[in-house]
Amino acid sequence: MRKSLQSIFIAGLMTVGLATIHTRSDAQQHEYDFGNPDIPYIEQRGFSLGLNFGQTDLWGDVGTKSVLDHYNNSVYKDDIFKNMRFMGGMFVRYTYVPGISFRLGVNYGALYATDQWNQEKALKAKTVADDAYQRYVRNLDIKTNLWESNLLVEFAPLRISNWEFGKLAKMRFQPYLLAGVSGFYFNPRGTFKDFETGREVEVDLKPLHTEGQNFSAPGTTFPKNYSNFSWAAVGGIGFKFDIGKGLALGLEYQLRFTFTDYLDDVSGKYVDPLNFQVAYLNQPGKGNLATKMADRSGEIMPGYKHQAGEFRGDPNNKDKFSSISLMFFWKIKKRASPWWSTY
Repeated sequence: MRKSLQSIFIAGLMTVGLATIHTRSDAQQHEYDFGNPDIPYIEQRGFSLGLNFGQTDLWGDVGTKSVLDHYNNSVYKDDIFKNMRFMGGMFVRYTYVPGISFRLGVNYGALYATDQWNQEKALKAKTVADDAYQRYVRNLDIKTNLWESNLLVEFAPLRISNWEFGKLAKMRFQPYLLAGVSGFYFNPRGTFKDFETGREVEVDLKPLHTEGQNFSAPGTTFPKNYSNFSWAAVGGIGFKFDIGKGLALGLEYQLRFTFTDYLDDVSGKYVDPLNFQVAYLNQPGKGNLATKMADRSGEIMPGYKHQAGEFRGDPNNKDKFSSISLMFFWKIKKRASPWWSTY
């Protein structure tokens, strides 16, 4: 009986011991997942630095109406690098909890669009009222350098919903969404063709007041002049791939909904050429240049001019621009702290 009790006691101790070891093992694993700042690829509270570089596109009045036509036209495809523009920049990024980060960045780049992208469809147009034909005959182009600063929130849904123990949170590949605001400086320029010398020269368009900005004439209302500075609401999507605990690469698309309709210097109506001559009475050369740059249809159809009051653009739609960029992230680990440290 005594031996039986000893056997039961020893067996009980062994059972408790094994259970304790198992429990401690589970607890240690739990502690590792929840409290160890070295969980692979899950960012701690702290800063990271980044670089971005990619292609930009302008979605304004100048150019094609549809996104597909923007890229799928013979003029664009025949000289892709002439028609592409780029943007690059850097940013500081602060991760508050896994899956939620804040970014402050600066970018420099360029935007470009031309009505010549409509040539192929214009030649197939059934009537002169077709949109592609009207855009082609308008014959405007726009180039602008761009300085931009932005404040963005980055949201990675797989990490924020699984950051404690989930496998999705620990994946190297992470999609994310972006939202925020940006402020930018732009200066639209157009191509002046001198048919006497055969030269093409880029000229600043805003000083020419191509739509009669701030002009005055009896019985005519002119728009106010626009600013070279504007704001945009930013939305985006991207993904990044962690190549180590401190480095990540990604691909990101951003679309900016601007609060200006003059990124391409086109918004409202054509102006009577006489208004330019009156406004620049003491600068006849500037008046002639403004007249030519406001309506370049004569380069396509010699002698043709739009009537004053005809729409040159669509004032009801603000301009947009986008970028698709390669991203580089470097996580500063020295100042990182566990996200749960304040809970």
